[in-house]
Amino acid sequence: MHHEGAGSNILAAFFLNLTFTIVSLIGGWLTNSLAIISDCVHDLGCTLSIGLAWVFERIAGHRPTARFSFGYRRFTLLGAFVSAFILISGASVVLHECFDRLASPQDVDADGMMWFALAAIVFKGLAVWRTWKGASVNQRMVALHLLGDCLGWVAVLIASCVMMFVDIPMLDPILSVCISLYILYNVVRNLITAFRIVLEGVPASVDYEALRAEVAVLAGVDAVQQLHVWSMDNEHHMAQAVLTTSLSTLADVEQLKASLRALLAQHGITQSVIEVEKSGE
Repeated sequence: MHHEGAGSNILAAFFLNLTFTIVSLIGGWLTNSLAIISDCVHDLGCTLSIGLAWVFERIAGHRPTARFSFGYRRFTLLGAFVSAFILISGASVVLHECFDRLASPQDVDADGMMWFALAAIVFKGLAVWRTWKGASVNQRMVALHLLGDCLGWVAVLIASCVMMFVDIPMLDPILSVCISLYILYNVVRNLITAFRIVLEGVPASVDYEALRAEVAVLAGVDAVQQLHVWSMDNEHHMAQAVLTTSLSTLADVEQLKASLRALLAQHGITQSVIEVEKSGE
């Protein structure tokens, strides 16, 4: 039931975003506004990301198989790489066009820009509202992405209002450059996170040194031989630990494992493999 509700919210956001992406592409052409077109390129990547988020929300609950024993959660990285490729390609094309416009500014329809920006804020606002109320982390990420898009259109609205009273045609390509650079900054940041997951780096939300120190002082732990922490998809973190102990009874060892699992949970680690060895082995 949880996945069905989350999926329907994301699917609604997908169709809202797709509809306005098509409308804004036409609007950018009609108003001769690069700022609208650059936002439209970002919207296209955003729409793809939302579509992939819906697909992965559907398969997130699938059980592990003989081919994928860890399950399907890391498939979300494929969506991240595809979206990054589209966003980088689109932003690069828009930036190339911006430099031509900066060299020879062209008049834009500020009135049209204003109306399209207002429509975008309404569409994006509906999509944010539909996904923001969900408890799914996937939905929250989509909502944050859409909120960022909404703020980009607020910038277009402000620029269009300024150009309605002051003739500054260069403001449109300048705004477009700013939007494109903002998009590229976020793409690079997300790619760094994705590569970190692929390379099984410690999640950014986990303080590894602090965690290792806390494990070392747990009652019954003589030494921490190994402690590995990694993430499946930047949401579901895992750990592997090898400890040595002088505890002699099975009940004490099980209590140690329970304490360690509780500690790992405090650091956002939901799955763990724990091996306990007798000191001196």
